[in-house]
Amino acid sequence: MKNTIRKERKKEIISGMYELSRREGLENVSIAKIGKHLGMPPSLVMHYFPNKRLLILGLIDHILHQYQLIYKPIISKLENNPRVDPELLVERLFSREWNLLFDDGVFFSCYAFIFRDQSIKKEYKNLHVKLRVTLKNLLDKDEVLVSGDTGLLAEKIFVVIEGAYYYLSMMDEAREYDQKLELFKNQVYDLIYAEINRIQSGKGMYSSGG
Repeated sequence: MKNTIRKERKKEIISGMYELSRREGLENVSIAKIGKHLGMPPSLVMHYFPNKRLLILGLIDHILHQYQLIYKPIISKLENNPRVDPELLVERLFSREWNLLFDDGVFFSCYAFIFRDQSIKKEYKNLHVKLRVTLKNLLDKDEVLVSGDTGLLAEKIFVVIEGAYYYLSMMDEAREYDQKLELFKNQVYDLIYAEINRIQSGKGMYSSGG
């Protein structure tokens, strides 16, 4: 019971920190402000998170949990179909829902700490590794792709995605954003279909036309 209460309290504090960071910027958030925002004494916040570094580590774990939700519709569809739908996969990976699941500004503010704190750097690396593993596990459910190197394919896809989101975050003009987005989507389509065609080369079981 005590462990459950502790877990829920920590989750509440991290959620409060995220809300404040999104509104005021991570650099302006303090333990005192979190306590005031949640209506609890700062000493209680410090009981669970004695310093801001630990709060940031908790926030990174929260990022991972939120980002993994992007795969839910694909996983649900795979329950009745042994093939990954490339269009659904690409649309989910490039969905603006990422921004709804977790604010880009808070994400990159956390990311900046990797240059100053080794433990935060390690956790951020773990976050990216776990996202790749989640995608690999999803690709492994495809009856064709599982015969290939799904780990390498997941790595290649995420290289495009991470570069795309970094670049797209600088786009203010909608037309330019959409043009670049289509370019990055097509790069991922090319990676998926190239792997499928490599696996099925000469068997006539799959074509890039889907």
